Amino acid sequence: MIILDLIFTQVYFHTNVIRNKVQYVFKNKNTQFDYIFLGSSRVEFHINTDLIDSITQKKSLNLGISGQSLPENFLMLKLLNDNEIKAKRIFLQVDESSLKSTIGKRNLLGASYFMPYINLNSSIKNHMKIYDANYKYDVYFPFYRYIKYNPKIGYRELLLTLGGKKRADNFFIGLKTTFDKKNETYQFVKKYNNSLLTKIKEYAKENNIQITLYTSPYYNRKNNQEFDLFCKENNIINYTGSIKSIKYFKDLGHLNNKGARQFTLSIIKNFGL
Repeated sequence: MIILDLIFTQVYFHTNVIRNKVQYVFKNKNTQFDYIFLGSSRVEFHINTDLIDSITQKKSLNLGISGQSLPENFLMLKLLNDNEIKAKRIFLQVDESSLKSTIGKRNLLGASYFMPYINLNSSIKNHMKIYDANYKYDVYFPFYRYIKYNPKIGYRELLLTLGGKKRADNFFIGLKTTFDKKNETYQFVKKYNNSLLTKIKEYAKENNIQITLYTSPYYNRKNNQEFDLFCKENNIINYTGSIKSIKYFKDLGHLNNKGARQFTLSIIKNFGL
């Protein structure tokens, strides 16, 4: 297991093949953008940066990663700063599910792409020590993290990396299917916690990072009054109810390609990009 761990780690650390967005950050130090978008799949599938660039003649980057929550988003922000990847404005999409009332360590399902570097990068290691419920296993048990996160960094991904299979340059992924369950609703919870948001804001301020918090649309939202109030109190631009037609959604929490275009155009207009 120790030998396998060393092989996987060295391949991912030394490769020049970019297959995910964490690798992109490590391989593109000292880069300048106008706008960078951080968040979960609700950034990866919602923010069409090609459309932004073509309309605004600016340079933007979609760093949304499916499965990520606020702890992983915060770590990505730190890595951008460490690697001197700058933007005039960074947008952080805040998922309602990331703001649950419980705090402390979590099972970080979206942390897979950070794991090859956890013993090589102090920012990742120190961050995971605070937020990763499986930190001891991920750090001290050889090859454990490659088994746990096998779909993202396991054998198949290693072979694709060794074979030089690069990811498409476009980090925006448009979803093509249309939601057909008209009567389903997205139910909001009733309690939220802003402690991690406060830490992110403080970090941004300390490092002269202009950060804007917002949240993407949900389909047919219900019991959203407390979340709306939370957004208002924490300066989160609330787009949860901004798109209503089912034809623009892939499921309750994700827009399809047409919806992403509509939402991206709203972002361009509302923020004067």
